[in-house]
Amino acid sequence: MWSVASAGLVPASARSLPPLKLYRPRSIAQVMEVLVNADDPVLLAGGTDLVAAFNEGLRPAALVSLAQVDELRAVHDTGQGLRIGAGATHHAGSTNAAVLAQAPGLAKAWSSIANPRIRFSATIGGNLMARRTRYEASLLLTAAQATLVFATPSGVVRCTPQSLWADGPLDRSLLVAIEIQTADLVDYFYERSMRPLLTLAVGLRRSGEEIELFCAVATEYLQPTLLELKVRASDLAAHGQDVARELFKQLPPSFADPVVTHNYAQTAGAVLLARRLAGAAHA
Repeated sequence: MWSVASAGLVPASARSLPPLKLYRPRSIAQVMEVLVNADDPVLLAGGTDLVAAFNEGLRPAALVSLAQVDELRAVHDTGQGLRIGAGATHHAGSTNAAVLAQAPGLAKAWSSIANPRIRFSATIGGNLMARRTRYEASLLLTAAQATLVFATPSGVVRCTPQSLWADGPLDRSLLVAIEIQTADLVDYFYERSMRPLLTLAVGLRRSGEEIELFCAVATEYLQPTLLELKVRASDLAAHGQDVARELFKQLPPSFADPVVTHNYAQTAGAVLLARRLAGAAHA
């Protein structure tokens, strides 16, 4: 460690960073202008993952601070659901009145991410864009059927959390917001009691006389896999175990990592889901 008089102790690894340009835009338009024109720009929001990226070898030529772009932190009730700014911290977003009112299960799940020190600085957008399997925002938003809204040089682009894993981030793009429809959302829960071996988040949506289950499953090393099933509401309440087993039959054979086998994930996931469905049915 070495000391800077004005800031106290600084990790020695900070000295390995080469000189870079720092930009402090005040609007999304100004951010996009920097992204288009700067050499090798990297975005800085909460910064918690960026430190890890620096230690892993990231050497940007330009750092674009988002601290002064207030619109990225806004959370709105759209009338049909939520629009959550990508710059909302885990604490601010999970305690927001609109999120608590429209998706209390999601708010509870979001409030469980990370420790208090991280929660007050890390952002939901940074959690997503890091694309680390141990991070939880992608799992939660996949189950919530969220839409990611990006600003790009050619205009606004919308995609799913799954496509972010499959295709990677768009070049010179900025994640602006996350949109979640809540009008048909009847329940949402997050089961993390077996984390890091297995985690699952579940959104239940009403579709006429039926309920659609959207179950996102992940491990410490595997990105979220989405399982979907539509059942009658009466079956969900009376036959939760059968519903859970039927849903987890969809888990692909490739869902396995060095610690968790496919059979284990399939069996344990069905048991965890059945327990939560039983609780939901009696709530």
